[in-house]
Amino acid sequence: MAYKSLMQFVEELETNNLLIRITAPVSTELEITEIADRISKQPGGGKALLFENNGTKFPLLINALGSDNAMKLALNVSNYDDITDEIQQLFKTIAGPKNSLLEKIKTLPVLSGIAAWLPKVKSGRGVCQEVVHENPDLGILPVLKCWPFDGGKFITFPMVNTKD
Repeated sequence: MAYKSLMQFVEELETNNLLIRITAPVSTELEITEIADRISKQPGGGKALLFENNGTKFPLLINALGSDNAMKLALNVSNYDDITDEIQQLFKTIAGPKNSLLEKIKTLPVLSGIAAWLPKVKSGRGVCQEVVHENPDLGILPVLKCWPFDGGKFITFPMVNTKD
């Protein structure tokens, strides 16, 4: 199953006991990084962390894909080999020789499934445009200062989520 939003995935992490919600106030200067570093270095990659009170209006999710269990949950598999098998079967179905019209017709559902992966073109304004900042300010985001000798706060390795 594909997740309709990041929040849906966060809920799934929580349902599977792979998320820690941190509601206590934490600082984006050094403190969040220290907590995340300690948790992510635990055996198995640790749990995802959702910092809900970081001094901004935005919650901050860290280590969402840091463990095998979370990654398998995101990919909806119990074993990574399942993905390999699925891709190999897909290539065999599409690229394999077709000797008859019936064999060609049998590939149509597979092709239809692949077409469903493509982005949909919609007219009008998208959900992502519900909030528009006329005077953008990156200072409203929970950007971290990670280490004591950093020159300041940096946006590093973000996960970008878009919604059409």
